[in-house]
Amino acid sequence: MACPSPDRCPYCPAYVPLHWRFWGSYTRYAGDPDEPSRRIAICRYRCSIVRRTFSLPPDSLLPYCRTRSVFILQWLHAMLIEGVAVNTLARNVGVTRGLLLGLRARCLRTLPKLRLPWHEGALDAARFLTMLAKAEAADVADLFKGWKQCEPKLSIVGIYAR
Repeated sequence: MACPSPDRCPYCPAYVPLHWRFWGSYTRYAGDPDEPSRRIAICRYRCSIVRRTFSLPPDSLLPYCRTRSVFILQWLHAMLIEGVAVNTLARNVGVTRGLLLGLRARCLRTLPKLRLPWHEGALDAARFLTMLAKAEAADVADLFKGWKQCEPKLSIVGIYAR
């Protein structure tokens, strides 16, 4: 996974020209189910205006989360749309009930704040995930990248708050 470079600073308005610089890197787990101990480098940048740092993980990873976004979306889809019980899902995918319950609670709290570019207004969880599932993979990756760049403290904008 290559580290993406930001298109804009998440702390400043969109019209401000390039003003951040490379500020080192850190490593984190790659969220690889086949090799859970694999780590990758994440680039860190510093905004010269507000003097705060930010990073942009690869598109398949969310900040503050060791699991890839594709798995999180699959689990949310199973719980909120397909109606799979939390205990059953936890047993089938090999994660704890607490992880899934917390994920569902954060998702339900956050989704009213999110907007899909091809839809006006907020959606409930089921409609949001259904529309997201119908989108092309590249569109979803661009959407997540945009959310991560616009919201420095949130991802899936709030599923994992700082």
